[in-house]
Amino acid sequence: MSNTKSKTSTKLFKPVFAALLSAMIILLTFTIGSLRFGPITITLNCLPLAIGAVFLGPLYGAILGLVFGLCSFFASFTSASLTTVLLGVNPFLTFVMCVLPRVICGWVPGLLFKALPKDNEPKRLGSTALCCGLTTVLNTIGFLGLMWLFFKDAFVSNGDVIAKVGNKPTGNIFVFIFALATINAVFEIAINLVLGTAICRALTAATKNKI
Repeated sequence: MSNTKSKTSTKLFKPVFAALLSAMIILLTFTIGSLRFGPITITLNCLPLAIGAVFLGPLYGAILGLVFGLCSFFASFTSASLTTVLLGVNPFLTFVMCVLPRVICGWVPGLLFKALPKDNEPKRLGSTALCCGLTTVLNTIGFLGLMWLFFKDAFVSNGDVIAKVGNKPTGNIFVFIFALATINAVFEIAINLVLGTAICRALTAATKNKI
């Protein structure tokens, strides 16, 4: 009887923990959202996403990425960000830009972690750190890459977009945006590497690597 209860608890752990991480992403999006230090904005949503991808696997990582992306999209309706302006240009492409990279940055690190060596503690820590950091890298590259692909013309011809970023040549605008995002990403990677790896290690120890 106790063995059956143990198996049931193990099966329930992943969806329950994924629900908790989803709630954390939603809370972060619509409350704290990010930390601002002058021009530097550190997004915190990648941390629970990285933890879920590494600890729960690629399926739950993709689900958490979907939650992150949907939150980002719906937050555009209430914020005054560049994404809000792009929403007025093309809502569908803005939806894709917000959601698709986040699903990928939850799914790919989860897949990679499954394939990396974890047969001893140093290898497990290294694999965990790599995948936690990769979550932020994929998020930054995917989001900005789709922004450039979908909206580069709007940065030249759309008055609302021009007013938001300044009347500069398109190339200069994207150099500025990518440079600033890269600086932000460095801090986000550091947070994911340190906190994400520590939390995943603690979860692995607490569950005795049976999940």
